[in-house]
Amino acid sequence: MMNILLQGRIAVDAKHYLEKLAEPNWTVDIWDPDTMSLEEFDESASICNVMIGGNIPRENWPSAPELKLFQIPWAGFNHTGPQKMPLGIPVCNCFEHESSIAEYVMLGLLEWEIRLCRMDASMREHGWGGRIIGLTGSYHGELAGKTVGFVGYGHIAEAVAHRARAFGLTLKAVRRKNEECPKELDWLGTLDDLPELLASSDYVIVACDLNESTKNLFDDRVLAMMQPTSVLVNVSRGGIVDEKALYDALQQRKIAGAVIDVWYNYNEKGKPEVAPFNFPFNELDNIIMSAHESGWTENQVKRRWQFIAENIRRVESGQEPLNVVFHGQA
Repeated sequence: MMNILLQGRIAVDAKHYLEKLAEPNWTVDIWDPDTMSLEEFDESASICNVMIGGNIPRENWPSAPELKLFQIPWAGFNHTGPQKMPLGIPVCNCFEHESSIAEYVMLGLLEWEIRLCRMDASMREHGWGGRIIGLTGSYHGELAGKTVGFVGYGHIAEAVAHRARAFGLTLKAVRRKNEECPKELDWLGTLDDLPELLASSDYVIVACDLNESTKNLFDDRVLAMMQPTSVLVNVSRGGIVDEKALYDALQQRKIAGAVIDVWYNYNEKGKPEVAPFNFPFNELDNIIMSAHESGWTENQVKRRWQFIAENIRRVESGQEPLNVVFHGQA
């Protein structure tokens, strides 16, 4: 038997996805923090082979002698670390959001250039508005010939690059390590080359992890390296871009604009709703905003649980699981 424990609200709410993929010898149990006690968590942890969730509800781990895998059902793992996980246990994350986020990024770039939403609003209100096609009217932009610069080149950036290539864009990136330039890119550098990337990019896409070295990476100094005609796109984490610096750059037109999906304040269940931002970004006309929705599709969720089920099968058969981010050291 494989005893699988879903713990925490996100994992518990997705139980039905895993149950559809489960093998006959799997038991899928839950620990719901809203309705179940810590003693019940300890009891379930003592017999589970695979635990799926984020942080556990205790400061220290209960006895979990049968545990073979801790699976995070999303990509980010900055909420935990080796010192918080049992010794030797592989801790894995999962992606499967790169295709949906890549489509969102391409939509953002196309909307910035073409302004279809504004065209639609104008057409609804004014019809032709006195325009004679081919003789009068305002131009809109196009992506062909522009340069996109990726800060971080992982799953998301690679998926964007595959799609952006078809639009005739020049593609550049910087990442932590000095590596050979992949075929999708025209140029690849390291973070030391960030000034060169920013100075030559029409669109700068933030696609790196949030960690100690990238927190507030985009401050006043770094944003000033961007062209005044360039647009910042952030689909990674809000904390990579200093909030006040971003607001000032947009409000003072130091950069042309931004497409932002990730923010600085998030709601927590059972607590009063908070504003996503601490400055009035919603009053600016040079920003396209969404509420951390770029990757949120039903197919993405299904793909993640298919990946999780396959990782469980790998552990069950004695294979190394995929996407190991670290092994526990507690």
